[in-house]
Amino acid sequence: MSRTLAIAALAAAAFAVAVPGTGAATGLSNAYTVAGIETSFPTNNTSTFAGGAVGSGGDAAQWSASVVHQSLSNCPFGSGKSCVITGGTFALSSFAGGQLVGSFLNGGSITPISQQAGCGKQVFGVAGALSTNQGPAHFAATLTHIRMVFFGLCVPVFATITGSVHLG
Repeated sequence: MSRTLAIAALAAAAFAVAVPGTGAATGLSNAYTVAGIETSFPTNNTSTFAGGAVGSGGDAAQWSASVVHQSLSNCPFGSGKSCVITGGTFALSSFAGGQLVGSFLNGGSITPISQQAGCGKQVFGVAGALSTNQGPAHFAATLTHIRMVFFGLCVPVFATITGSVHLG
C-alpha cells in the first residue's frame, strides 16, 4: 500500500509541475482528491489519518485529520444508522505554498456501507463540514477497514481512506 501511495504522490508532484493552474497562482485549489491511511488505532473515539492530495488546479498536497466521533458500536452494519462526527481537526499543505487549517463541525457522519462475510473488509462513508482559515469546506470520503482474526477476535488492522475536500 505504501508503494501505491508513493507512486500517487510522485505522479501528483509531476502533474503539479507540468500543469500550472489556479493552485499555482493562489497556493490552494478549490477542491482536492485525497488518499491516505489511518495512522493509529482509534483512541477515545478519535481516528487519525494522513496522506497525499491532488488539487483541481494541479497542485499536490499533504493532509492530515483527526476525527472525533461516536463509538462505531452506535451504528452497526445493517441498522441504517450513522455515527455522528462530534469534532476534530483537518490540515492540508499544498506544495504550491497554500495552507488549509480547520476543524470538523459537530454533525458530520460516519455511515456503514458494506461488510464482507466473516472477518472481511468493512466500508464506511465519512462526510463532514469544516470550518477553516479559508472559509467553509466539506470533506467526503470512503473509509475501508481491513480486518483479521487475532486470538479468535475479528479486529481492524489497517485502514485506507479516499475522497475529496471542497472549499466554499
